[in-house]
Parts: sequence; structure tokens; C-alpha cells
Amino acid sequence: RTISIGQSSRDRMMKSEFSSLYRAIAIAVFLVFVVMAAQFESVKFSIMVMTTIPFSLVGSFGLLKLTGVSISMTSLLGFLILVGTVVNNGILYVDTVNQLRVEMPLDEALVEAGAIRVRPICMTTLTTIIAMIPNCLAFGKAGKMMQGLALVNVGGLVAATILTLVLLPSFYRVVYNMGKGKEDEYDKLDCD
Repeated sequence: RTISIGQSSRDRMMKSEFSSLYRAIAIAVFLVFVVMAAQFESVKFSIMVMTTIPFSLVGSFGLLKLTGVSISMTSLLGFLILVGTVVNNGILYVDTVNQLRVEMPLDEALVEAGAIRVRPICMTTLTTIIAMIPNCLAFGKAGKMMQGLALVNVGGLVAATILTLVLLPSFYRVVYNMGKGKEDEYDKLDCD
């Protein structure tokens, strides 16, 4: 006789739902990337905006760990929502830098874009976080169900906002300088 551990139908269904959500998150990231590439007409600028997603994961997983809430179906839905909302800060910043670069040097454009966009970025982030706070503090069975979604979004938005305002200017400069060296080589070849 052999004894084996079998999966219940509930476990199979849960595993199937989790894999569907992971697929949906991957598709959402891809679609956001495609929309950014179309908007900026450049892959490098869309990659810059997409860096806000890993920034947000730091805060999401950190807040889930601090509060002791485990990853559930609703917290995965929170990650799906977060992918769409967190790139807004990067879009605002990168688009402003691109507009300002026409009339000023890169360093000035990076600083000026931060000064111009810090208030709108903080205001949109704050309104979303304030709207999520009741779900973060919710009690009871129904409240606990939505708590994971709210914690993922609050933690992700806080971390992404701070890291976007601090790290995105440096990342912009690195990516800009990588492309600039190649453009300079092409200019020299054209002159010769």
C-alpha cells in the first residue's frame, strides 16, 4: 500500500486563480510598457518610467511584512492596481524633463522638473493613500479581506513616490548619457 497526499479541489482552484493573476500582472506590465513606448516614442524613456514598478514592490512587500498580512488573492489584485497607478509619477517627471530639455541643459531640466512636479506627484499620491487608509485599518472578516489590497497600494505608492523623486533623476541622467555617447560618435562620422 502506498499513501500519497492529494490536492483538494479548493487547493487546485486556488492554484489556478493565483496563476491567472500572475499572468494578468505580467500582461499589465507589458501593456503599460507598450503604452509608454507609444507615448514617448522611445523605448528608453518607457524603461525609465517602468523603473517605478520595482521601487513600489519594496514598499508593498515591506508594509505587508510589517503588518503581518500574508499574500492573498486580494493583495495580488492590489499589485495589479499598483502597476497602473505607480507609473503616473514617472510619466509626469519624465515628460516634464523632456519638455524642459528643449530650452535648458539636462542638469537644470532635471532639477526644474523635480521642483515643478513634486507638488502634483505628492498630491495625487496622498489622495490615493488617504482613500486606502480605512481599508488598511479595517476590522472584521470583510475588512480583513480588503486589507491586503490596501496595504499593497499604500506601501507601494509611498516607496515609489520617494524613490521616484530621489532616484529617477539619476537614472534619467545615466540613460541619457548612454545614448549621448553613441550620438556623438555618429555626429563625428558625419562631419568627417
